[in-house]
Amino acid sequence: MLSIWLAAGVPVSSLSDAPANLALERLALRCQGFTPLVAPDPPDGVLLDITGCAHLFGGEAQLCARISAMLPGARIAVGATAAAARALARHGVAAGGGLDELPVTALGLEATVTQLLHRLGIRRIGALARLSRGEIRAGFGEDLLLRLDRLHGRAAEPLHFLPPPTAWREAESHHDPLLTAEQLSAALARLVIRLCDRLEAAECGLMSLRVRFRRVDARVIEETIGFAAPARDAPHICRLLAELLNRVDPGFGVEDLEIEGEVASLLASQPELGGALRPDHARTFDLMAGRARLSRLAPVASHVPERAMRRIPVTEPPPGWPPASHPRPVRLFVRPERIEVIAPVPDDPPRLMRWRGASHRIVRATGPERIAREWWRHEPAEGAGRTEAEMLRDYYAIEDEAGCRFWVFRTGLHGGVQPPRWFIHGVF
Repeated sequence: MLSIWLAAGVPVSSLSDAPANLALERLALRCQGFTPLVAPDPPDGVLLDITGCAHLFGGEAQLCARISAMLPGARIAVGATAAAARALARHGVAAGGGLDELPVTALGLEATVTQLLHRLGIRRIGALARLSRGEIRAGFGEDLLLRLDRLHGRAAEPLHFLPPPTAWREAESHHDPLLTAEQLSAALARLVIRLCDRLEAAECGLMSLRVRFRRVDARVIEETIGFAAPARDAPHICRLLAELLNRVDPGFGVEDLEIEGEVASLLASQPELGGALRPDHARTFDLMAGRARLSRLAPVASHVPERAMRRIPVTEPPPGWPPASHPRPVRLFVRPERIEVIAPVPDDPPRLMRWRGASHRIVRATGPERIAREWWRHEPAEGAGRTEAEMLRDYYAIEDEAGCRFWVFRTGLHGGVQPPRWFIHGVF
C-alpha cells in the first residue's frame, strides 16, 4: 500500500509563547483533526500520514487547503514517503517538478558533505541518484545512501507518532431503558466511580463534567456541571449529579448514558502529613453554582463600553483584565439613560444635569473621550438621515456639589440633521 505523507514547514515561534518543542507538539495535536497519525518533525515541521484520510476532505488538494486556512504561511507538500514530503515542503520545486529537481541540501546533509558534492558539480538529487550505489558508498558513506533510500521509499524511516489525547469519558448502554431517578442515579454513580479512579491514577481532577442522556425516542439531553476547583471526589460529584437529575425528563426511558469531563492537574496529597486539601468552600460553591448558575465578567476587545465585556461561567479561570487607558465607572448601566443638561457652550461639559427627576449642579468635569461606534459591525443607516459622524459619543466624567460622580456622553453633532442628545452611562 502506498503511504502518503504530508509535511508542513511552519513558523513555530509564531504559534505560541511556549518553548518551540511544546509549541510544535501542540500544533501536532491540532493536526490530529485531519489524521490520527501525526509526528512532530523538529525544528519546524509536522508529518501527517494521510493514507485513507484525504477522501474525507474531498481529496488531497482540499485537505491541503484546509490546513493552509488553519496555518497561514505554512509550506505544505504531499509525497510518497515522509522524507519526500519533508524535502518538498521545506525546499519546494516549481510546478510540475519532482524529487530529482530538489537540491541535495533537501536530504539534510552535513555542511562538509554538501560542500564536497558541490565541488564535484552535484547540486541536484537527480544528479546524485544517477551515481551507482557503490560510488555513493565509497565517496560519501552509508549515511548519504540511507537518506537517498528513505527519500525514494527503499528504506523505512522510524517516526514517533503522538498518541491521541486521553478521552476522559465513560459510557453505559442499557437494553432495559432506565425510567426512575434512582436508576439513573445508580448508573451515573458507576460511571463517576470509574472516571474518578482513572483521574486519581493520572493525578487529575474535573473542572467540568458533561452528561448526555440518550432516550429511546432518539432525543439526547445534555447537561453540564462545573467545579470551583479540580475535583475527583466521587460522592461529591454524585451529589451534584443528583441535583441535576431534577431537570432531566427521561421520557419513555434512557438507554445510553455518557459522561465526559474537562480536567486539570490535581496532585495526590496526604493532609495528615501537611499536604494540601481541596478548599472546603469549593464544595459549597459547586452546589451554589449548580443551583444559581453564577457567572463572572470577562473582557472583550471592544472600545464600545457595553460591548467590552461578556459573561462566562464562574467556574472558569479568572480572566485577565487589561489596564484601562481612561477611568471607567464602578457601575455601568445595561442601557444608557436619557438625561437633560444645560451647557454654556455646545461642545462643553454640562453645568446642570437633570436625571430621574432630580437636578444635579456640576462643579467638576473631565473629558471629552470620543468613542465611535464599530462601523464594521453595522450596515450603513440608509434613509435614517444621520451620517456616521453623528453617531460618535463624547464621554465626560462629571461631579456634582454632593460629590457624586457620573459618566455621561453626548451623541451627535451640533448643526446636524438631528440635535445632539445626552445620556448617562454609569456612576463612579
